[in-house]
Amino acid sequence: MAKNYSLLRFDEQLEFHSQGSFVMDTIITPKDDDFDLDDGVYFVGSLSPNQRPPVSKFHEAVVLAVGHDEDYAKVTDKDTCVRVAYEKEKFHIDLPIYYANSIYNPNLAHLPDEWVLSNPIEFIDWFEKKVMSGFKSAYLVENRLYTEYQQWLSDIRKKDAQLRRMVRYLKAWGDELRGDMPPGIVMTILAAENYFPHEQDDVSLKHTLENIEKFLKANGCSCPRPTTPKGEDLFASYSNTRKEYFMDRLATFVNSAKQAIASDNQKEACLKWQKHLGSRFPCSLASDKIEGATTYSRSAIIGDSANSA
Repeated sequence: MAKNYSLLRFDEQLEFHSQGSFVMDTIITPKDDDFDLDDGVYFVGSLSPNQRPPVSKFHEAVVLAVGHDEDYAKVTDKDTCVRVAYEKEKFHIDLPIYYANSIYNPNLAHLPDEWVLSNPIEFIDWFEKKVMSGFKSAYLVENRLYTEYQQWLSDIRKKDAQLRRMVRYLKAWGDELRGDMPPGIVMTILAAENYFPHEQDDVSLKHTLENIEKFLKANGCSCPRPTTPKGEDLFASYSNTRKEYFMDRLATFVNSAKQAIASDNQKEACLKWQKHLGSRFPCSLASDKIEGATTYSRSAIIGDSANSA
């Protein structure tokens, strides 16, 4: 796209910045193996929202620039991004489009709602503070820090903090059920806001699920966004039926988690988790016998790599 920038006929400087679950190491392998990657397209300029061309023109321009040399992939214009799907390779790249006076204060080109406040870098920074990973927002916007950023990425993947795993477990659960389950950003917020650390992942996940259930019951089933636009309820558009569906599925997961922790048979406990996490949770090595321990101890259910789920 960068080499076709002249086709866009805009005066703004064009920048690209990685965002989403790949940066936070919370990406999973979906059941259909269609990986979702995000790369923000930033038009950096000084025009106010009223002075800019319509949002649709930015979308049309990005579709044109991407599709100019793209005969292999399928290019689709969506409300929040332009999607480039490589169906044979089973992955797609979402290109959300932003206009920014500053990279740290962008507006999302959202069809049909024009310019919407959105700050994906702020969200990454919020999550990484929860993990206490030493992340710097400048990693994503300053070329001089590229080497330091790559080292940070390598380090967090090696460490694989438990909170990242909790997010992946919740996203795997959502992917297993599909349908009306919340998207990854909701699972990330719920896990981070209700995380219960423990040396064993099964115990941590069980308590985290219980905390999420209590949290949602106490606030009327809302999920406030912690970053710009701060306080926005990500469940606001959900019908009561959809909210009830999610709460019912959550209650069932909590009940299975309690049963798994209480079981002294590894195979039995594993199957309780597998009911909700699917084949991502292997039970082939679980012992089918009564043991003295009252918990199924496994350091990583899904695995220790970004693509392991």
